[in-house]
Amino acid sequence: MTTAAGRDADAVSDLGGGGLDAILAGVMLRSAGLMAGTAAQVASAVAQSPGAAARHAARGLRRQLHVAAGAGEELPELDRRFADPAWHDNPFLRRLAQSYLVWSDALRDGVAQTPLDSRARYRTTFLLDNVIAAASPTNVPLVNPASAKVAYDTAGASLLRGLRQFTRDVRRPPRLPQFSDSSAYTIGKNIAVTPGAVVRRGEIFELLQYAPGAERVDEVPVLMVSSPVNKYYLLDLGPKTSVIAALQRAGRQSFVSSWVNPDQRHRDIGLDGYVQAVLDMLETVREITGSPRVHVLALCAGGLVALAAAGYLAATGRQDELASLGLGIVVADYGDDEMFTSLLDAKMAAAIADHAFRHGYYDAADTAAGFAWIRPEDGVWMNVVNNYLLGRRPRASELLSWAADYTHLTARLGRDLTDLQLNNSFATPGALQVLGVPVDLRVLTADTYLLGASTDHIMPWPPCYRTRSLLGGRTRFVLATGGHAKVVGAPPGTPRLSYRTGDSTEADPARWLSASTEQQGSWWEDWCNWLTELAPATKPAPTRLGSAAYPPLADAPGDMVHRRVV
Repeated sequence: MTTAAGRDADAVSDLGGGGLDAILAGVMLRSAGLMAGTAAQVASAVAQSPGAAARHAARGLRRQLHVAAGAGEELPELDRRFADPAWHDNPFLRRLAQSYLVWSDALRDGVAQTPLDSRARYRTTFLLDNVIAAASPTNVPLVNPASAKVAYDTAGASLLRGLRQFTRDVRRPPRLPQFSDSSAYTIGKNIAVTPGAVVRRGEIFELLQYAPGAERVDEVPVLMVSSPVNKYYLLDLGPKTSVIAALQRAGRQSFVSSWVNPDQRHRDIGLDGYVQAVLDMLETVREITGSPRVHVLALCAGGLVALAAAGYLAATGRQDELASLGLGIVVADYGDDEMFTSLLDAKMAAAIADHAFRHGYYDAADTAAGFAWIRPEDGVWMNVVNNYLLGRRPRASELLSWAADYTHLTARLGRDLTDLQLNNSFATPGALQVLGVPVDLRVLTADTYLLGASTDHIMPWPPCYRTRSLLGGRTRFVLATGGHAKVVGAPPGTPRLSYRTGDSTEADPARWLSASTEQQGSWWEDWCNWLTELAPATKPAPTRLGSAAYPPLADAPGDMVHRRVV
């Protein structure tokens, strides 16, 4: 039995990491034609090579006989879904669980040995993982011993509560079980509460400046560019778990982008519009602080926008406005991105874009569904068990509340990012034009800090590492231990944090990893030390926020962050 209290926090919270891949995964699972086509490819491949399928079926049957006998060849060990003692102690339940695991292995092995091209293999594995996760006996009411026990103890009330919750969930997109109880958290009251002000507002952004937390601050300020697929306050969770508050105490001058949650009015604002917003923010930060240079740290999909902006500055002779560039969990070279290249082709991209332009945006419900179905056991079925079979409320936490706060993506930005990734434009000098200027990242010589997350399933760290080969300047790559959102949202001082560093500049990520060393603590501390080495000068902290040209417009967290759609 797996409850919300016992689930893996990294896996669940990372249902809110920012990536276009998740949107595509959500759309893929709604595409009956795509799934049928994939199934037809598998059937054709099996028909052409029936021997391998027959061998795996025979091995599965042989293992099934050993399960029935309770001894013999390679009896599978029960995984965390079967943690309830009854799955181990009850002979019938133990054999049921083992039988399910045996056939799951047989199906996966069969697909692995079936002659398929890489795209068909990935799509098949993706769909098969969802079918296998759905078929687990832990998902069946009353067969699950924990469900049966709590139903007996509550005279069936637990199942009635679960049924009511199921009815509520299927009535609204994304029609999935909730993984977070966000009722305990209110933006501006107990999350996103670090003191600050909105110092500039545009059509698609608010720029937030935070009050100093030390008597002296760095002369060179920091602009953090958040992902337009998620809310910025991953960096500003609770009062004790805020990255921004920790940075302020360390003497950073921090500015953060808060993006609009777009609707039909923003349909035609694309990559150029978001790049221009970053350039406007940089101009504002320089004017307010008096610094001619700014450190930029961009996260997830915000990293693609910031990288395009940096490429534009380099192409127009203005890259000295950047003191450094940080890219946190950003993939810029999609040549080897198996998830993206397998999910997407030009025909599918055009169909998705047409759908988005009719609505005005890429729907947040697709993002939510994609994050869930990419890891169905964590994203869907653990919540089915907890919410419906056990009749319990979802887990409540600041990080999970943020993860459930999805946003739309403008139709044009979604199409631009899809084209960028489909054409691998960053990796081809001049292939991407930003504000009418061809971009060549080899001309970008700003010192760059690159971050990967060791267990990220949306943006795996090896593609993040390969970004360094596109850039013309010095790079530092750091691999933080953990998943996407947990790595970004855990401030310095969080217990049990670690990261890996290395001096190797090998093109092969595996070689870099083998030569790297593990450090205890937070990558945020490493990044701060790196900034200090680049620009060590400090000055007295400002006594007020904003400036005469950009006076405070509202208290942080501003207005745009409050709009929820899921």
